[in-house]
Amino acid sequence: MLALLLACTPPDTTPGPSTHVDSEVEIDSEVEPVESRADSEPPEDSDPPEVTEETVPDQDVSDDWIFDDGVIHEIELTLDTTATDGLVTAPHTYVSGSVVIDGYELEEVGVRIRGKIGSLRPLSGKPKFKIDLNQFVDDQRFFGIETLSLNAGGVVDCSYVKENLAYELFEAADVAASRTGYTHVTVNGEDYGLYVIIETPDDRLLDRTKENPSGNLYDGKYVWYGGYSYTLLDFGLGVDTLYQLEEGTDVGHADIMAVSTALNTYKGQPSFYSELDKLVDWDQFHRFEAVEQWVGQNDGYAMNRNNYRVYFDPDDGKMEFVPWDFDYSFLYDYQWGRSWRAPTGLLAYWCMQDAACYSERRQASIDIVDIATDLDLVAKHDAMVALIADSVAADPRRECSVDSVVAEQARVRAWLQARNAFMGAFWGF
Repeated sequence: MLALLLACTPPDTTPGPSTHVDSEVEIDSEVEPVESRADSEPPEDSDPPEVTEETVPDQDVSDDWIFDDGVIHEIELTLDTTATDGLVTAPHTYVSGSVVIDGYELEEVGVRIRGKIGSLRPLSGKPKFKIDLNQFVDDQRFFGIETLSLNAGGVVDCSYVKENLAYELFEAADVAASRTGYTHVTVNGEDYGLYVIIETPDDRLLDRTKENPSGNLYDGKYVWYGGYSYTLLDFGLGVDTLYQLEEGTDVGHADIMAVSTALNTYKGQPSFYSELDKLVDWDQFHRFEAVEQWVGQNDGYAMNRNNYRVYFDPDDGKMEFVPWDFDYSFLYDYQWGRSWRAPTGLLAYWCMQDAACYSERRQASIDIVDIATDLDLVAKHDAMVALIADSVAADPRRECSVDSVVAEQARVRAWLQARNAFMGAFWGF
Protein backbone atom coordinates (compact mmCIF):
# COMPACT_ATOMS: atom_id res chain seq x y z
CA MET A 1 0.00 0.00 0.00
CA LEU A 2 1.29 3.42 -0.85
CA ALA A 3 2.31 5.62 2.05
CA LEU A 4 -0.04 8.50 2.81
CA LEU A 5 1.00 12.07 2.29
CA LEU A 6 1.18 14.61 5.09
CA ALA A 7 -2.13 15.65 6.64
CA CYS A 8 -2.45 19.41 6.52
CA THR A 9 -5.18 21.92 7.34
CA PRO A 10 -6.80 23.59 4.31
CA PRO A 11 -6.49 27.35 4.14
CA ASP A 12 -10.23 27.98 4.60
CA THR A 13 -13.36 26.71 6.29
CA THR A 14 -14.74 24.68 3.40
CA PRO A 15 -16.76 21.65 4.58
CA GLY A 16 -14.61 18.57 4.36
CA PRO A 17 -11.57 16.89 5.85
CA SER A 18 -7.93 17.91 6.07
CA THR A 19 -5.81 18.29 2.96
CA HIS A 20 -2.96 16.27 1.45
CA VAL A 21 -0.56 17.77 -1.05
CA ASP A 22 1.59 16.42 -3.85
CA SER A 23 2.65 17.19 -7.18
CA GLU A 24 3.17 18.07 -8.38
CA VAL A 25 6.94 15.63 -33.95
CA GLU A 26 7.75 17.53 -36.47
CA ILE A 27 11.38 18.35 -36.28
CA ASP A 28 13.21 21.65 -36.32
CA SER A 29 16.20 22.21 -38.54
CA GLU A 30 18.46 21.89 -35.47
CA VAL A 31 17.52 18.21 -35.16
CA GLU A 32 20.14 15.75 -36.35
CA PRO A 33 19.42 12.03 -36.61
CA VAL A 34 22.00 9.90 -34.84
CA GLU A 35 22.31 6.16 -34.62
CA SER A 36 19.44 4.64 -32.64
CA ARG A 37 20.03 2.10 -29.91
CA ALA A 38 18.93 -1.26 -31.18
CA ASP A 39 16.87 -2.04 -28.09
CA SER A 40 14.83 1.18 -28.43
CA GLU A 41 13.60 0.80 -32.01
CA PRO A 42 9.80 0.83 -32.10
CA PRO A 43 7.98 -2.02 -33.85
CA GLU A 44 7.16 -1.64 -37.51
CA ASP A 45 3.64 -0.29 -36.93
CA SER A 46 4.95 2.37 -34.54
CA ASP A 47 7.89 3.68 -36.56
CA PRO A 48 8.19 7.46 -36.73
CA PRO A 49 7.54 9.07 -40.12
CA GLU A 50 10.56 9.46 -42.35
CA VAL A 51 12.07 12.86 -41.66
CA THR A 52 13.56 14.92 -44.48
CA GLU A 53 14.63 18.52 -44.75
CA GLU A 54 11.29 19.24 -46.44
CA THR A 55 9.27 17.94 -43.46
CA VAL A 56 11.32 19.71 -40.79
CA PRO A 57 9.24 22.95 -40.65
CA ASP A 58 5.87 21.13 -40.69
CA GLN A 59 4.36 20.98 -37.20
CA ASP A 60 1.53 18.73 -38.33
CA VAL A 61 3.65 15.58 -38.58
CA SER A 62 1.99 12.84 -36.55
CA ASP A 63 3.34 12.21 -33.05
CA ASP A 64 1.16 9.16 -32.37
CA TRP A 65 4.18 6.85 -32.49
CA ILE A 66 5.62 8.58 -29.40
CA PHE A 67 2.51 8.07 -27.29
CA ASP A 68 2.21 4.31 -27.66
CA ASP A 69 1.88 2.17 -24.54
CA GLY A 70 3.11 -0.84 -26.50
CA VAL A 71 6.63 0.56 -27.02
CA ILE A 72 9.54 1.48 -24.77
CA HIS A 73 11.35 4.49 -26.22
CA GLU A 74 14.87 5.68 -25.44
CA ILE A 75 15.58 9.17 -24.10
CA GLU A 76 19.17 10.22 -23.45
CA LEU A 77 19.76 13.49 -21.61
CA THR A 78 23.17 15.16 -21.60
CA LEU A 79 23.85 17.93 -19.07
CA ASP A 80 27.11 19.71 -18.38
CA THR A 81 28.39 20.37 -14.86
CA THR A 82 26.75 23.79 -14.68
CA ALA A 83 23.41 22.23 -15.57
CA THR A 84 23.64 19.36 -13.09
CA ASP A 85 24.72 21.76 -10.35
CA GLY A 86 21.74 23.94 -11.24
CA LEU A 87 19.30 21.05 -10.87
CA VAL A 88 20.75 20.35 -7.43
CA THR A 89 20.46 23.91 -6.14
CA ALA A 90 17.27 24.96 -7.98
CA PRO A 91 15.56 21.80 -9.27
CA HIS A 92 12.48 23.59 -10.64
CA THR A 93 14.50 26.02 -12.77
CA TYR A 94 15.27 25.05 -16.34
CA VAL A 95 18.85 24.32 -17.29
CA SER A 96 20.17 23.84 -20.80
CA GLY A 97 21.06 20.41 -22.12
CA SER A 98 20.66 18.16 -25.11
CA VAL A 99 18.33 15.22 -25.63
CA VAL A 100 18.31 12.25 -27.97
CA ILE A 101 14.87 10.71 -28.49
CA ASP A 102 14.95 7.39 -30.32
CA GLY A 103 17.97 8.54 -32.28
CA TYR A 104 16.98 12.16 -32.99
CA GLU A 105 19.08 14.79 -31.25
CA LEU A 106 17.94 18.23 -30.14
CA GLU A 107 20.39 20.75 -28.71
CA GLU A 108 19.75 23.46 -26.13
CA VAL A 109 16.56 22.06 -24.65
CA GLY A 110 15.30 23.07 -21.22
CA VAL A 111 15.40 20.42 -18.50
CA ARG A 112 14.03 20.72 -14.99
CA ILE A 113 12.86 18.47 -12.17
CA ARG A 114 9.13 18.14 -11.45
CA GLY A 115 7.32 17.33 -8.24
CA LYS A 116 6.81 19.00 -4.90
CA ILE A 117 6.13 17.90 -1.32
CA GLY A 118 5.11 14.32 -2.00
CA SER A 119 7.03 13.40 -5.15
CA LEU A 120 10.08 15.66 -5.38
CA ARG A 121 13.27 13.63 -5.78
CA PRO A 122 16.82 14.93 -6.27
CA LEU A 123 18.90 14.34 -9.39
CA SER A 124 20.85 11.75 -7.41
CA GLY A 125 17.64 9.72 -7.05
CA LYS A 126 14.87 9.15 -9.58
CA PRO A 127 13.17 12.51 -10.16
CA LYS A 128 10.35 13.43 -12.48
CA PHE A 129 11.58 15.49 -15.44
CA LYS A 130 10.10 18.09 -17.74
CA ILE A 131 11.81 18.67 -21.07
CA ASP A 132 10.94 21.96 -22.78
CA LEU A 133 12.22 21.82 -26.33
CA ASN A 134 11.82 25.54 -27.05
CA GLN A 135 12.88 26.94 -23.68
CA PHE A 136 16.12 28.24 -25.19
CA VAL A 137 15.48 27.85 -28.95
CA ASP A 138 12.38 29.59 -30.25
CA ASP A 139 9.82 27.27 -31.87
CA GLN A 140 12.00 24.17 -31.56
CA ARG A 141 9.70 21.15 -31.51
CA PHE A 142 9.89 17.41 -31.96
CA PHE A 143 7.21 16.08 -34.32
CA GLY A 144 5.18 19.11 -33.22
CA ILE A 145 5.74 18.47 -29.51
CA GLU A 146 6.84 21.44 -27.41
CA THR A 147 7.31 19.75 -24.03
CA LEU A 148 7.45 16.25 -22.59
CA SER A 149 6.74 15.30 -18.99
CA LEU A 150 8.43 12.20 -17.62
CA ASN A 151 7.01 10.49 -14.54
CA ALA A 152 9.34 8.35 -12.46
CA GLY A 153 7.94 4.84 -12.43
CA GLY A 154 8.56 2.82 -9.30
CA VAL A 155 8.71 5.83 -6.98
CA VAL A 156 5.27 7.05 -5.87
CA ASP A 157 3.46 4.75 -8.29
CA CYS A 158 4.94 1.32 -7.69
CA SER A 159 2.77 -0.18 -10.44
CA TYR A 160 4.17 1.88 -13.36
CA VAL A 161 0.69 1.69 -14.98
CA LYS A 162 -1.66 4.06 -13.13
CA GLU A 163 -1.06 7.08 -15.33
CA ASN A 164 -1.63 5.15 -18.54
CA LEU A 165 -4.85 3.51 -17.35
CA ALA A 166 -6.36 6.69 -15.89
CA TYR A 167 -5.79 8.79 -19.00
CA GLU A 168 -7.19 6.01 -21.15
CA LEU A 169 -10.53 6.19 -19.34
CA PHE A 170 -10.63 10.00 -19.42
CA GLU A 171 -10.08 9.94 -23.18
CA ALA A 172 -12.81 7.35 -23.66
CA ALA A 173 -15.13 9.57 -21.63
CA ASP A 174 -14.50 12.48 -24.03
CA VAL A 175 -12.48 14.48 -21.51
CA ALA A 176 -9.39 16.19 -22.90
CA ALA A 177 -6.65 13.89 -21.64
CA SER A 178 -2.92 13.47 -22.11
CA ARG A 179 -1.55 10.54 -24.05
CA THR A 180 1.08 8.30 -22.50
CA GLY A 181 3.96 6.03 -23.38
CA TYR A 182 7.06 4.44 -21.86
CA THR A 183 10.71 5.32 -22.13
CA HIS A 184 14.05 4.25 -20.76
CA VAL A 185 16.02 7.29 -19.57
CA THR A 186 19.72 7.95 -19.16
CA VAL A 187 21.34 11.14 -17.86
CA ASN A 188 24.96 11.63 -18.89
CA GLY A 189 25.09 7.92 -19.61
CA GLU A 190 23.81 6.93 -16.15
CA ASP A 191 20.82 4.60 -16.09
CA TYR A 192 17.72 6.24 -14.61
CA GLY A 193 15.41 3.37 -15.43
CA LEU A 194 11.88 3.19 -16.77
CA TYR A 195 9.71 6.32 -17.01
CA VAL A 196 6.17 7.05 -18.17
CA ILE A 197 5.94 9.69 -20.91
CA ILE A 198 3.04 12.09 -20.34
CA GLU A 199 1.74 14.48 -22.98
CA THR A 200 2.01 17.92 -21.37
CA PRO A 201 -1.24 19.92 -21.39
CA ASP A 202 -0.38 22.74 -23.78
CA ASP A 203 -1.33 24.13 -27.18
CA ARG A 204 -0.67 20.77 -28.87
CA LEU A 205 -3.16 18.99 -26.59
CA LEU A 206 -5.72 21.75 -27.12
CA ASP A 207 -5.31 21.55 -30.90
CA ARG A 208 -5.92 17.82 -30.72
CA THR A 209 -8.89 17.80 -28.33
CA LYS A 210 -10.79 21.09 -28.74
CA GLU A 211 -12.89 22.33 -31.64
CA ASN A 212 -11.67 25.83 -30.83
CA PRO A 213 -8.27 25.62 -29.11
CA SER A 214 -7.78 29.38 -28.70
CA GLY A 215 -9.27 29.61 -25.20
CA ASN A 216 -7.50 30.13 -21.89
CA LEU A 217 -5.88 27.18 -20.13
CA TYR A 218 -4.95 27.59 -16.45
CA ASP A 219 -2.92 25.37 -14.15
CA GLY A 220 -4.73 24.55 -10.90
CA LYS A 221 -1.90 22.89 -9.01
CA TYR A 222 -1.11 24.24 -5.58
CA VAL A 223 1.38 27.07 -5.12
CA TRP A 224 4.35 25.90 -3.08
CA TYR A 225 6.53 28.26 -1.08
CA GLY A 226 8.97 25.65 0.19
CA GLY A 227 8.86 23.31 3.17
CA TYR A 228 5.24 22.78 4.17
CA SER A 229 4.03 26.22 3.13
CA TYR A 230 1.60 26.18 0.22
CA THR A 231 -1.74 27.43 -1.08
CA LEU A 232 -4.31 25.13 -2.65
CA LEU A 233 -6.27 26.62 -5.53
CA ASP A 234 -10.04 26.53 -5.81
CA PHE A 235 -12.84 28.87 -6.77
CA GLY A 236 -14.34 31.34 -4.34
CA LEU A 237 -11.38 31.37 -1.96
CA GLY A 238 -9.82 34.66 -3.02
CA VAL A 239 -6.89 32.97 -4.75
CA ASP A 240 -8.02 33.43 -8.35
CA THR A 241 -4.93 35.34 -9.44
CA LEU A 242 -2.69 32.44 -8.38
CA TYR A 243 -3.95 30.28 -11.25
CA GLN A 244 -1.15 30.21 -13.81
CA LEU A 245 -2.12 30.97 -17.41
CA GLU A 246 -0.57 28.24 -19.58
CA GLU A 247 -2.15 29.04 -22.95
CA GLY A 248 -4.38 31.79 -24.26
CA THR A 249 -4.80 35.50 -23.56
CA ASP A 250 -4.17 37.31 -20.29
CA VAL A 251 -7.54 38.68 -19.17
CA GLY A 252 -6.48 39.43 -15.62
CA HIS A 253 -8.10 36.19 -14.44
CA ALA A 254 -11.55 37.65 -15.18
CA ASP A 255 -12.83 34.24 -16.34
CA ILE A 256 -11.68 32.50 -13.15
CA MET A 257 -13.09 35.33 -11.03
CA ALA A 258 -16.50 35.04 -12.70
CA VAL A 259 -16.74 31.39 -11.65
CA SER A 260 -15.65 32.24 -8.12
CA THR A 261 -18.17 35.06 -7.81
CA ALA A 262 -21.02 32.88 -9.07
CA LEU A 263 -20.05 30.03 -6.77
CA ASN A 264 -20.01 32.26 -3.69
CA THR A 265 -23.26 33.90 -4.72
CA TYR A 266 -25.32 30.80 -5.49
CA LYS A 267 -23.84 27.93 -3.47
CA GLY A 268 -26.57 26.22 -1.50
CA GLN A 269 -29.27 28.17 -3.35
CA PRO A 270 -32.04 26.63 -5.50
CA SER A 271 -30.62 28.40 -8.54
CA PHE A 272 -27.06 27.08 -8.01
CA TYR A 273 -27.11 24.58 -10.87
CA SER A 274 -28.79 26.81 -13.43
CA GLU A 275 -26.73 29.91 -12.62
CA LEU A 276 -23.39 28.07 -12.66
CA ASP A 277 -24.47 26.46 -15.93
CA LYS A 278 -23.82 29.84 -17.55
CA LEU A 279 -20.13 29.51 -16.69
CA VAL A 280 -19.38 25.81 -16.19
CA ASP A 281 -19.77 23.01 -18.71
CA TRP A 282 -21.64 20.76 -16.29
CA ASP A 283 -21.82 17.80 -18.69
CA GLN A 284 -18.04 17.81 -19.03
CA PHE A 285 -17.56 18.37 -15.31
CA HIS A 286 -19.76 15.38 -14.44
CA ARG A 287 -17.78 13.13 -16.77
CA PHE A 288 -14.51 14.46 -15.36
CA GLU A 289 -15.60 13.81 -11.77
CA ALA A 290 -17.07 10.40 -12.59
CA VAL A 291 -13.71 9.29 -13.99
CA GLU A 292 -11.81 10.81 -11.05
CA GLN A 293 -13.93 8.69 -8.75
CA TRP A 294 -13.69 5.57 -10.92
CA VAL A 295 -9.88 5.69 -10.91
CA GLY A 296 -9.69 6.63 -7.23
CA GLN A 297 -7.90 9.93 -7.81
CA ASN A 298 -7.23 11.05 -4.23
CA ASP A 299 -4.89 13.82 -5.35
CA GLY A 300 -7.16 15.47 -7.89
CA TYR A 301 -9.68 18.29 -7.87
CA ALA A 302 -12.57 16.71 -5.98
CA MET A 303 -10.57 15.08 -3.21
CA ASN A 304 -7.62 17.46 -2.85
CA ARG A 305 -7.99 20.63 -5.00
CA ASN A 306 -4.84 19.59 -6.83
CA ASN A 307 -3.58 18.27 -10.15
CA TYR A 308 -6.03 19.78 -12.59
CA ARG A 309 -6.24 22.40 -15.31
CA VAL A 310 -9.25 24.42 -16.42
CA TYR A 311 -9.98 25.51 -19.98
CA PHE A 312 -12.41 28.23 -21.04
CA ASP A 313 -14.08 27.44 -24.36
CA PRO A 314 -13.99 30.66 -26.42
CA ASP A 315 -17.23 29.76 -28.21
CA ASP A 316 -19.51 29.55 -25.17
CA GLY A 317 -17.20 30.87 -22.44
CA LYS A 318 -17.77 27.82 -20.27
CA MET A 319 -15.10 26.24 -18.09
CA GLU A 320 -13.98 22.65 -18.61
CA PHE A 321 -11.60 20.55 -16.52
CA VAL A 322 -8.43 18.84 -17.75
CA PRO A 323 -6.96 15.99 -15.64
CA TRP A 324 -3.34 15.69 -14.54
CA ASP A 325 -1.00 13.46 -12.49
CA PHE A 326 -2.23 10.10 -11.21
CA ASP A 327 0.60 8.99 -8.91
CA TYR A 328 -1.89 8.89 -6.05
CA SER A 329 -4.79 7.24 -7.84
CA PHE A 330 -6.44 3.84 -7.48
CA LEU A 331 -6.90 4.66 -3.81
CA TYR A 332 -10.02 4.64 -1.64
CA ASP A 333 -11.21 7.99 -0.32
CA TYR A 334 -11.02 6.83 3.31
CA GLN A 335 -7.30 6.12 2.93
CA TRP A 336 -6.78 9.89 2.98
CA GLY A 337 -9.61 10.57 5.43
CA ARG A 338 -11.87 11.76 2.61
CA SER A 339 -15.33 10.98 1.31
CA TRP A 340 -16.77 11.15 -2.17
CA ARG A 341 -20.02 12.12 -0.42
CA ALA A 342 -18.42 15.40 0.67
CA PRO A 343 -15.62 16.33 -1.76
CA THR A 344 -13.08 19.01 -0.88
CA GLY A 345 -13.21 20.79 -4.26
CA LEU A 346 -15.93 23.42 -3.91
CA LEU A 347 -17.68 22.85 -7.25
CA ALA A 348 -17.79 19.13 -6.54
CA TYR A 349 -18.94 19.68 -2.95
CA TRP A 350 -21.82 22.01 -3.76
CA CYS A 351 -22.85 19.85 -6.70
CA MET A 352 -23.35 16.96 -4.28
CA GLN A 353 -25.62 19.20 -2.17
CA ASP A 354 -27.82 20.19 -5.12
CA ALA A 355 -30.53 17.75 -6.24
CA ALA A 356 -30.32 18.51 -9.96
CA CYS A 357 -26.52 18.51 -10.00
CA TYR A 358 -26.39 15.30 -7.96
CA SER A 359 -28.79 13.58 -10.36
CA GLU A 360 -26.68 14.47 -13.40
CA ARG A 361 -23.50 13.46 -11.60
CA ARG A 362 -25.08 10.07 -10.85
CA GLN A 363 -26.08 9.61 -14.51
CA ALA A 364 -22.53 10.40 -15.58
CA SER A 365 -21.30 7.64 -13.28
CA ILE A 366 -23.68 5.18 -14.92
CA ASP A 367 -22.32 6.22 -18.31
CA ILE A 368 -18.70 5.86 -17.17
CA VAL A 369 -19.34 2.34 -15.95
CA ASP A 370 -20.63 1.44 -19.41
CA ILE A 371 -17.59 3.07 -21.02
CA ALA A 372 -15.17 1.28 -18.68
CA THR A 373 -16.85 -2.04 -19.46
CA ASP A 374 -16.37 -1.57 -23.20
CA LEU A 375 -12.79 -0.33 -22.77
CA ASP A 376 -11.48 -3.54 -21.12
CA LEU A 377 -8.78 -1.89 -19.04
CA VAL A 378 -7.78 -5.25 -17.58
CA ALA A 379 -6.47 -6.34 -20.98
CA LYS A 380 -4.62 -3.04 -21.36
CA HIS A 381 -3.15 -3.47 -17.88
CA ASP A 382 -1.94 -6.98 -18.65
CA ALA A 383 -0.33 -5.94 -21.93
CA MET A 384 1.58 -3.10 -20.28
CA VAL A 385 2.71 -5.27 -17.37
CA ALA A 386 4.09 -7.83 -19.82
CA LEU A 387 5.83 -5.13 -21.86
CA ILE A 388 7.63 -3.49 -18.95
CA ALA A 389 8.43 -6.54 -16.78
CA ASP A 390 12.11 -6.79 -17.76
CA SER A 391 12.60 -3.02 -17.62
CA VAL A 392 11.06 -2.88 -14.14
CA ALA A 393 13.36 -5.61 -12.89
CA ALA A 394 16.39 -3.82 -14.35
CA ASP A 395 15.41 -0.35 -13.09
CA PRO A 396 18.30 0.67 -10.78
CA ARG A 397 16.58 3.72 -9.29
CA ARG A 398 13.10 2.50 -8.46
CA GLU A 399 12.17 2.86 -4.80
CA CYS A 400 9.79 -0.09 -4.87
CA SER A 401 11.06 -3.65 -4.70
CA VAL A 402 10.15 -6.00 -7.53
CA ASP A 403 7.83 -7.84 -5.14
CA SER A 404 6.15 -4.51 -4.30
CA VAL A 405 5.73 -3.70 -7.98
CA VAL A 406 4.15 -7.07 -8.69
CA ALA A 407 1.85 -6.74 -5.68
CA GLU A 408 0.77 -3.22 -6.65
CA GLN A 409 0.12 -4.25 -10.24
CA ALA A 410 -2.04 -7.10 -8.95
CA ARG A 411 -3.91 -4.69 -6.67
CA VAL A 412 -4.58 -2.29 -9.55
CA ARG A 413 -5.80 -5.19 -11.67
CA ALA A 414 -8.22 -6.25 -8.94
CA TRP A 415 -9.42 -2.63 -8.73
CA LEU A 416 -10.16 -2.61 -12.46
CA GLN A 417 -12.20 -5.78 -12.09
CA ALA A 418 -14.21 -4.56 -9.10
CA ARG A 419 -14.66 -0.81 -9.65
CA ASN A 420 -17.83 -1.00 -11.74
CA ALA A 421 -19.59 -2.87 -8.94
CA PHE A 422 -18.32 -0.35 -6.40
CA MET A 423 -19.64 2.58 -8.46
CA GLY A 424 -23.00 0.85 -8.79
CA ALA A 425 -23.24 0.35 -5.05
CA PHE A 426 -22.15 3.93 -4.30
CA TRP A 427 -24.65 5.54 -6.66
CA GLY A 428 -27.40 2.96 -6.32
CA PHE A 429 -27.71 1.54 -9.82
